[in-house]
Amino acid sequence: MDIDLFYTPNTRSSRPRWLLEELELPYRIRSVDLFGGERNPVHPLGSVPAARIDGETLIESGAICHWLADRFPDRGLSPAMNDPRRARYEQWMFFAPATLVPPAFDFLLLTMILPEKHRVETIVPFATREYRRILRMLAEELDHDGYLLGDRFSCADIMTGTTLGWLPELLKDYPPLLAYTERVTARPACRRAMAPVDDDARDENRQAG
Repeated sequence: MDIDLFYTPNTRSSRPRWLLEELELPYRIRSVDLFGGERNPVHPLGSVPAARIDGETLIESGAICHWLADRFPDRGLSPAMNDPRRARYEQWMFFAPATLVPPAFDFLLLTMILPEKHRVETIVPFATREYRRILRMLAEELDHDGYLLGDRFSCADIMTGTTLGWLPELLKDYPPLLAYTERVTARPACRRAMAPVDDDARDENRQAG
């Protein structure tokens, strides 16, 4: 399988990179300086992530991760369709982008990303309350030493763990979530996925692309 991952650090493109490391698949990083104004040439919106797999381009971190995890069932990162855990797996795969990300991103946008003159301060308390409400629910689900599917690490933990890592300072009030996030991000595959892409590799990727 031939895989190019169009990637910007500290974005949702970290999810498929982490999954590729867990799957131990060979892939090439195609660096996109999204924050510097560069557009991703293979994404219709110029964004990341995008994965070019055997010549076909797939966008959306959830779709890329969902497809890859199912494509390699022997790696054990997604339950089989007839596995009793499959329904909960699907729940958590969609929970991260649909429920967890929006208030977390609003908080980041309005406190760190946007210039101060463009921030709407009245929205920050609402986003914070909503995010904390979701964190409380997650903390109850993860009040143990395992993962979202119990003792089995899955792609759903990649989707959720990356998002929780955006705002680690808000996790200190939720010890189960702090422990969970530290546990999943300590995995060797995650550490490899979060490693910087060196300048030589970026240059080679651009020339090859």
